[in-house]
Amino acid sequence: MKDISTRYWLLLILALGFFLSTGSAWLLHFSERTQLNNRLAKDVADRAAGVDREVTASLEALYTLQALFVGRDLVSHEDFVLLSRQTRRRHPDIKAFYWIEQIAANERSHFEAQSQQLLKQEGFQIRRFNAEGHVVKSEDRAFYRPVFYMEPDGAELLPLGLDLSLNTELNPLLSRAAISGDLMLSAGKMAGKESDSRTLLQAVLPVYQRVNSTKVRGFILAVIDVGAIFEHSLTDIRIAGIDMNLLDITDPTNPMLLHFHPSRTRLPVDHGRAIYHSLNPIGHRLWELQAVPTFYYFNSKRTWLPQLVFLFGMASTLLIMRLFISFAKKNEKMQIQSRELMTSNQELEEISRTDALTGIANRRYFDEVLAKEWKRAIRNQTPLTLIMVDVDCFKMYNDYYGHLEGDECIRKVAQTLKEMMCRPMDLVARYGGEEFAILLPDTNNNAVRLAEQCRRSLAEKQIPHAASKVSPYVTISSGMATLKPDASTDISELVRQADRALYKAKEKGRNQVCTAQELTESADDPKS
Repeated sequence: MKDISTRYWLLLILALGFFLSTGSAWLLHFSERTQLNNRLAKDVADRAAGVDREVTASLEALYTLQALFVGRDLVSHEDFVLLSRQTRRRHPDIKAFYWIEQIAANERSHFEAQSQQLLKQEGFQIRRFNAEGHVVKSEDRAFYRPVFYMEPDGAELLPLGLDLSLNTELNPLLSRAAISGDLMLSAGKMAGKESDSRTLLQAVLPVYQRVNSTKVRGFILAVIDVGAIFEHSLTDIRIAGIDMNLLDITDPTNPMLLHFHPSRTRLPVDHGRAIYHSLNPIGHRLWELQAVPTFYYFNSKRTWLPQLVFLFGMASTLLIMRLFISFAKKNEKMQIQSRELMTSNQELEEISRTDALTGIANRRYFDEVLAKEWKRAIRNQTPLTLIMVDVDCFKMYNDYYGHLEGDECIRKVAQTLKEMMCRPMDLVARYGGEEFAILLPDTNNNAVRLAEQCRRSLAEKQIPHAASKVSPYVTISSGMATLKPDASTDISELVRQADRALYKAKEKGRNQVCTAQELTESADDPKS
């Protein structure tokens, strides 16, 4: 049974250790995963901030050129080219600058003549693309927005003199900039070969005739390489394992990819953990940075701590199980020793309470029980009966049969008396020599019948006693006393009365029962 209990405890310890180790490892794994997600979010936020800074810095360059035209009636081509070149040197992501003049129909002739002198091109005129894609002279219109200056000179994306008021993509952008007075960005446009494609966009900043004037003089137009801005923003940020997409989400129903930056690892990505980070509004456009981490990004940053915690927990569990087994063995050994000691103590106590010859209670134990029952009788106000028994002519029996037979006779008498007791509380004890005492709690004078039964039962056994003066068989004489004690009564009174009754039984011829009540009645009888 104890082995089964020990096994159950070991299984419980193992289960608790496993669950605690697994739970701790899982919590650490979850915490580490959360930290990695937070780190990913921070990395993406840092990159988004870098893109924000680069775009803002590039667009600030347009305000530098705007200052060139404010307050000046005429800006030379050399001044425009010089300032544009210096600006592009600081911002290599700007591929070209254009100055777009806005003129009314009645100013066209004067504008073309003046432009021929400033640009030193005699054939300069306001032009447009025809249906075949050739550049031809533009027809009369209410106003024109021709390309007047450009830098570099080889930037043929917009030819010199081209009227942008006819350009279906740029003219709406120019008009919105003129109305709002703000810098405006166009949607991205792919340029270059497919193998080396890049996204270009136009930034437009209106220039007014005078400060606080509402009349537009022209526009600064910059062609910006979005990919160059993005890559330059990552110069100081080197984080491997993240694919990034820069999206234009101005139209949420039709987001446009501006730039794709693959991770350096070129490994599979975890789309389920993608992060979207919105950039600050730029030129009335809304951009968003989409970051998709690769599995390598997380795997390279994970630690072995959860696994180590699990292994440490299981090792601790096994150690505890080992200690428990050792403790259980020691405890079992101690319990065995304790039981043996308890058994020995019980045996010693039994020996100390038992008469060695007869196996019934001895005088010492009789005195202990008598004291307890005396107190109980006082407390419960119940009678207590004591029968003193003596073997008749026992000295003669010893002299005649010898001490060995005498001991056997004493054993038979003790066994006979013990067999006559019906209640567990009744006690038969060897009082001394051939004397016995029978203690009967909660019993009145009717116990005389029990005393008589004991006498007859022994007589029926017919133990030979040739030396007896009373009978040819062993007989006993008994003296009985019953008291209902109180606090003023001494315990020795019960023994004294029973002893006197026994003496009276012997005096009257032995082999009979005499009670203390009979002695009292005879003492009160005048005839006696």
